[in-house]
Amino acid sequence: MSDRRRRPPAIRAGARRGPLGYAVASLGTGMVTGVLLAVREGVSPTNVVLAFLAVVFASAAVGGLGPGLLACGLGFLAFDVLFLPPYNELRVHDPQDLVSLVVYVAVALAVSTLVELIRRRQEEAERRERESRVLYELSSSLVARGGLGETLDSVVRTVRSLFELAGCAVVLADQAGEPYVAARAGDTSAVARALGDGTVRVRGPELGLDPGQALTVPMQGAEGPVGVLVVVAGGPDSLAFGEAERRVLATFANQAALAVEQRQLEQERARARELEETDRLRTALLDSVSHDLRTPLASIKGSVTSLLDAEVSWPAAERAEFLATIDAETDRLTHLVANLLDMSRLEAGDYRPDIVEVELAEIALPVVETARGRCDQRISVELAPDLPPLLADPVRLDQVLTNLLDNARRYAPGSPVEVTATADGGMAEIRVADHGPGIPAAERERVFQQFYRLKGGGRRPEGTGMGLAICRGIAEALGGTLTAGTTPGGGATFALRLPAANERPRRVNQ
Repeated sequence: MSDRRRRPPAIRAGARRGPLGYAVASLGTGMVTGVLLAVREGVSPTNVVLAFLAVVFASAAVGGLGPGLLACGLGFLAFDVLFLPPYNELRVHDPQDLVSLVVYVAVALAVSTLVELIRRRQEEAERRERESRVLYELSSSLVARGGLGETLDSVVRTVRSLFELAGCAVVLADQAGEPYVAARAGDTSAVARALGDGTVRVRGPELGLDPGQALTVPMQGAEGPVGVLVVVAGGPDSLAFGEAERRVLATFANQAALAVEQRQLEQERARARELEETDRLRTALLDSVSHDLRTPLASIKGSVTSLLDAEVSWPAAERAEFLATIDAETDRLTHLVANLLDMSRLEAGDYRPDIVEVELAEIALPVVETARGRCDQRISVELAPDLPPLLADPVRLDQVLTNLLDNARRYAPGSPVEVTATADGGMAEIRVADHGPGIPAAERERVFQQFYRLKGGGRRPEGTGMGLAICRGIAEALGGTLTAGTTPGGGATFALRLPAANERPRRVNQ
């Protein structure tokens, strides 16, 4: 079956039934006359009238008022000339026969008029039903699940299919007010020619195209025209754009205009949200980083100034203390800059981990030993005996575990910390649990937002609020996840899940 036959019926005026109606009136009157003539002596005038009224009714039902009137006139002549004495003459001698003729004409005219009225109302109902169906199908094409481009592509494809067009296009205006074809389907060379010679005027009521080849319908939005819908007629058998088609296209073009405005407003709102988020991040960055920059810089500046003071002879122990302060604060600044660079790479999608097969013990045990040397917390490690190697970037895995232990030191000082790892199918789960104040349920996702720091104890939160955000970004880049939960008995637990390389067991406990 061809595409044309599979298409939904377009809005067409009913087929021209006038010739068929006139044929029914002529042939029907002739046939009824012939039958009645054969039994003229035994048929009553009433039956003759009813027979000719049946022809009138059939003619009007098939062809409308014109064929009904023709059947009425032909029946009148046949009734008078052939069935009322004197035969073969238009004269009527009997007053009763004259009354019969008048009644016949009156009833025939009434029947023709009523049948025509009923037929028109039926056609109007059918036309409205077709318009409603087509409008529904056209409107359904506006319900796009993508952006504006996908919506407009759906619009032009649907219009072209339903109206059997050679082509269809939507012309919008860019920010400079210049027209451009936003979506097209089929042959739109007429639109392209109009764009090329400058005859397209988006804000005007019509495009300057040749009549009979293309029809342009303004897309009227809530605040005025936003573009035009251009339909290009096909071959000689394609749909002619009558009043009904133009009305449907105008209605749909206005709906499409509202969809365009809605999509544009959504894009503007999205840009506003992006700007607002950028401003929020900038403010949070300045708020977080400024404090963490000033503190080490002040310590470094104070230590260097003291060492450069020629009037003071510092003992060796104090000089060593100044140098140690400079070294520690420089490492702190280096760590801050590294976090900022990691965050920018993760945000830009430019982070490329070097994933290899890693033994967790070779990463976790040195990290724990380093953490033990920087705090007075008791940190225990227990790795499951069946724990397989991981697929991870060893440098970034070290960074994540270090940040998680450092987070436990900040928010749960003095409390014991447990580092455990177990195998779970094709994944390994590493849990870092403390026994501090814990994280409220409402905050467990927010702690992974950039520059967000959990408040508590009436003091300014430590850090920049980038550590956990970077940890989650690294975990996702490695094909894993990082979530926050509650430690049994109180505290916070961070669960890091990473892909396992294989199921080879390895027992490491400490």
